[in-house]
Amino acid sequence: MSNALLLALGFVLLALQNLVAKLSDAVGFGEWAYPSLVLPVVLFLAVGDVSLARGSLLSFVLGYFVDAFAGLPLGLNTFLMQVLFLLSRVAGLKLFLHGKVFQSVLTFVAGIAGGALTVALHVVFERAQGRLAIGHAMMVVATQSLATGLFAPLVFAVLARLPGAATTTQAKEN
Repeated sequence: MSNALLLALGFVLLALQNLVAKLSDAVGFGEWAYPSLVLPVVLFLAVGDVSLARGSLLSFVLGYFVDAFAGLPLGLNTFLMQVLFLLSRVAGLKLFLHGKVFQSVLTFVAGIAGGALTVALHVVFERAQGRLAIGHAMMVVATQSLATGLFAPLVFAVLARLPGAATTTQAKEN
């Protein structure tokens, strides 16, 4: 799969993620149901047959896209996607269960880990630490991770259909 095609898909998924967020606001769920549609792409790279250097570089660029697209401080999601890629790479090499349940669970756990890391970084670097409601923030992280986990099999399926896609162990078996 070409890098440009993967990055273009990541950009399209960011636009779709924004649409889902707007629909979530319109329905009344608010910030509780915002999925991260780029996270499954990073996890797909982590558990697929992609070299460490290529996957790490693509995760870096996708994280930068998330920062730039959302207007967030540059570097937070860039760092986060790198960390989640590397952690998932280790987990993906040790766990040989590749299926929809594995994809959803891995995405949910990675979302929780990424959200907890983001909250921790905000606590450390935010000047107004007393105003951060950590319990509320972690509840939002949990619900957003659940929403991301529900979308993960769909994103994995789209990625698997790309020409020259990185294959997972399950795709090799079928």
